[in-house]
Amino acid sequence: MKILIVGGNGFIGRHISHTAIKQGHQVVRGVRREKMEPNNTIACDLLGDVISKTWLPRLTNIDAVINCVDVLRATKQVMQAAHCDAPAALASACAELKKPFLHVSALGLNHAADTPYFTTKRDGEDAVRAAHSGAIIVRPSLVFGHDSPATQLLLMQSNLPVLCLPAETKAIAPIHVDDLAALCLSLIGTVRALGCDVDAVGSKECTVADYVQTLRTARGHPRATLVCVPNRWMRMGLKCAAFCGARTITPEALDMMEHDHTGDARAFTRWMRRPPAAIAAFQSLAH
Repeated sequence: MKILIVGGNGFIGRHISHTAIKQGHQVVRGVRREKMEPNNTIACDLLGDVISKTWLPRLTNIDAVINCVDVLRATKQVMQAAHCDAPAALASACAELKKPFLHVSALGLNHAADTPYFTTKRDGEDAVRAAHSGAIIVRPSLVFGHDSPATQLLLMQSNLPVLCLPAETKAIAPIHVDDLAALCLSLIGTVRALGCDVDAVGSKECTVADYVQTLRTARGHPRATLVCVPNRWMRMGLKCAAFCGARTITPEALDMMEHDHTGDARAFTRWMRRPPAAIAAFQSLAH
């Protein structure tokens, strides 16, 4: 297949692109600006590409579309365009041309706080489903990847003998990015997946603290001392650190930790006919 991957330069988009090429697919990346490979990229302006007719000529020679765009820090106007208006227009164009469309969203949106990120993500799912009844919506939990800034911070913290983590967090079911990429490509090539909502979660639910401890022990370290910091204090500290230019998780990431990131653990095995990688094996998988 010739697959257009919108957000192809992002963390998840890069891995889906790499896996697709390994599987023999031809990849066209939708990016902000065309790079040195004009035949393999399409310039997309998600703030302006909010009507379907803008996308129609771009999809002429495309067999399927995967949307991976995710904006964690921006104004609500930017998030509305990136998470809702542009994906809905793209989904509508795919529906008109009868092309498969997969939309990567997030878990737990129905119970998440009414922040701009979660609100526009929820609206985006509704808009995509209204625009294309056959759209496939994939909702990943926390995603591990060696090139993910969030993962790099967790791995850095896992080296410390004392872990300072938010006191009030919900359960997560982390999934390796390579498993997520393989799942998305399997779904986009499966007719019976059309119109499905799929939870992309790992095989084990755990707390954020247990997750970091497991990453730590997988590197041969003993369990660390855990210090639970009240979320209000943690959020203030993160804002101060960000103001000073320190490399920490964002306050928006803390927002995400405060609601469940779990789902149907059987979904991955049902579609892939194998279980997802265990957390203890994450760091040994190919970078």
